[in-house]
Amino acid sequence: MQINTSDDLVEQIDELGVAETVKLHRKPPLPTRILRDLYELYHDQDIYLEFLAHYPLIPSDLADQIATKLDPKKSGIAVGLASNPRCPQQALNRLVKHKDVTVRHTLSTNSNLTPKEFQILVEDENPYVRAAVAQNAALPVHLQFILADDESSAVRISLANRKTLDLDIAVHLAESDDTAVRAAVILHCKLDDELLQLWADGDDLSQQLLLLRRKDELPQSAQTAIHFSTHSFACRTALARRELNGPEMLFFAESDDTRDRIFLAEYPDLPASIQRILAQDISPKVRRRLAANTSLHESIALHIAASSDLGSCRALAKNPSISDEVIAHLCAHPEDEIALLVTYRDDLTDTHRDLLINQRDSLSAAEHFAYLEIEYSNTSEAVAEQLAQNDAPTLRAFSATSINLSSRVRARLAADMSDSVRLAIASNTTLDDTQLKRLCEDTNREVVFAAEETYTRRLRERSPEPTTPSAETQREAPRKRAKSKPALFKKIVKFFGE
Repeated sequence: MQINTSDDLVEQIDELGVAETVKLHRKPPLPTRILRDLYELYHDQDIYLEFLAHYPLIPSDLADQIATKLDPKKSGIAVGLASNPRCPQQALNRLVKHKDVTVRHTLSTNSNLTPKEFQILVEDENPYVRAAVAQNAALPVHLQFILADDESSAVRISLANRKTLDLDIAVHLAESDDTAVRAAVILHCKLDDELLQLWADGDDLSQQLLLLRRKDELPQSAQTAIHFSTHSFACRTALARRELNGPEMLFFAESDDTRDRIFLAEYPDLPASIQRILAQDISPKVRRRLAANTSLHESIALHIAASSDLGSCRALAKNPSISDEVIAHLCAHPEDEIALLVTYRDDLTDTHRDLLINQRDSLSAAEHFAYLEIEYSNTSEAVAEQLAQNDAPTLRAFSATSINLSSRVRARLAADMSDSVRLAIASNTTLDDTQLKRLCEDTNREVVFAAEETYTRRLRERSPEPTTPSAETQREAPRKRAKSKPALFKKIVKFFGE
């Protein structure tokens, strides 16, 4: 829309609103004549005065007229003048003590303020106003020092986030009692390397830790200084970012600080010699962390597995990287607690299951295998018989899968009151034909199907496979297989007809 008169401008303001109209006419600017006409004709209507107050290309004398006759209660117009770069100095001076906080807050961001106005604003009663003026690029340095001691942490944090910050002020803020203020300075400010080095060489733990969290990489000299910090935590945090060398590992291994040795015990790719020192550490925490290390050396793992150190053995049993031999040693551990932890591993072999189920004095591991529904058919006769006498159907069902059951136990399980037990025994290939026949007449259809499948598989195994010694026999093979099918069918019919 082309603006040729003040009436055109009024129409557009009514249609689009103040903010959108201001945005439309930044480039090219509106003619001064139209702006003056708008003021003369509509100076008694707030919406048009608000547009003039917000328009950044308004003539200075017109802005002064609006400010001079402004009603203090009309904050919307005052906010526009406070942010307007064309607002004359006299008007800004009047607005600096405006009763509305919003006006003073907006004024605090105006870069045309003089030291006099800044002096008033840095002492404003509202912390939001002081925080806003702390960010003003035109704020004199001596007034920044005043804000550096402000009682409000928000003001000091705002000051710390300035694009340019005096070094003396940065040092002062970095020594603040408020952690958030220190973090704002050290983490976010663009600072000289000399200042970073000053903090790295110092004795303040929080400053050193904050340096290590900066996004920009620290100078090498500052990193080295933190490596030799008097605070072991800062030292460990810095060294964790790079590969340790032999002397550094030995230093931590022989440190009097338990936290240093714990840090080393968790370090990947430790040499066996260092692991051997840590495996004999007086602190149980160090030994546990070493046992949990996925880079644990085989010989050290075997040493821990054979020890009576329950805490380390527990950690070792949960270590996903130990070998089958180490797992086997843990399977034979005298404490059931360790064996149970091994039971829940996903990498067990049949050898491990045999050790846990058949070779232990306690049935705890076997019972857990049963509740986990792990398929294992080689349970020993003694263990299977004990489980078969248990009141829990899950344990009886687990024993029913064993191929080592005695005929007496098989018969008892085949007549068990629990469907799940009979279903398990029905798939056991060691059942005799009589027991299978009884299960084929079971009231549970799943049991019947399982028993029929077991017997059918047995008959197939008994049927002789045709041999093919010559080409002539191969040619006759289809005819012979055709004869064998009725024979198998007759056997099945005869079995179920008895």
